[in-house]
Amino acid sequence: MAGNWSELSKEISQAVEQAGKSIVAVDGRSGHTSSGIVWRADSILTAAHSIRHDTNIRVIVGTGRSHTAKLSGKDRGTDLAVLKLDEKVELEPAQLGTGTTLSVGELTVAVARTRRGNIVASGGVISGLMGEWQIARTRIDQFIRPDLMLYPGFSGGALVGPGGNILGLNTSGLIRGKSITIPSSTLTRVAEEIASKGHVAQPYVGLVMQPVEIPGSLQKNAGVDANTGLLVMHVEPGGPADTAGALLGDILIDIDGRSFEDLEDVHEELRRKGAGVEVQAKVIRGGQNIQMAIRIGERSAG
Repeated sequence: MAGNWSELSKEISQAVEQAGKSIVAVDGRSGHTSSGIVWRADSILTAAHSIRHDTNIRVIVGTGRSHTAKLSGKDRGTDLAVLKLDEKVELEPAQLGTGTTLSVGELTVAVARTRRGNIVASGGVISGLMGEWQIARTRIDQFIRPDLMLYPGFSGGALVGPGGNILGLNTSGLIRGKSITIPSSTLTRVAEEIASKGHVAQPYVGLVMQPVEIPGSLQKNAGVDANTGLLVMHVEPGGPADTAGALLGDILIDIDGRSFEDLEDVHEELRRKGAGVEVQAKVIRGGQNIQMAIRIGERSAG
């Protein structure tokens, strides 16, 4: 038993040491530090809620060693910020795990770095897993809840799993009072978009709508078999739907043949299609069934 314990302790210590080579401390709030993960030799991933400045962000890479960086962009839906170092330095990019299968009860370690440059860790198990979810319409590939203590400064650091794989970025800034981990697959996808655009794009059509029931008589007259639709309450001037000819009072029945019961169904379909794609929208207008082509637009998700 003692031998197994000693061996396990040594493996965990080695995993923390290896992951720590790609962990930094980030001072983005005038003395209040968080942690960060080295994504590329010149780029750092950290928790967006801990960043209050756009420039002169101090990145602490070790005891007595720091560099400055600026904000490339952030996404509140994943609480992810990407920082760009002002000069190239020798940092070891993290090996972010891909396609890792996780299980409830697996032993994990949160790895962070203090404002003095020291590596720190907190151990526990994965206490909860769920499938894909979203906040502020940003898709997160998996809900990961580690049962461990995220001490002050741990947000933005890494969750390390068996074999030393970096499973994702830890944050306490998304769900009040709870620590969760943004999976590595989401980090890579969102960070790539932030690095190229400065933000995460949100597909949109520029309509404010609410669900309504469609009376049987209207269904018959318009030649549709949908029991519910989305009533257009506002058309954003100059938006994609306005350009396509949408009017106040239209009832949206479907997009490319997919019908909707609520607004989230529409948002999901727009995300699935993506910005720049032209779709066919079926609406009821004045009792008539008409089609219109809408090219999905793009704007910052915040």
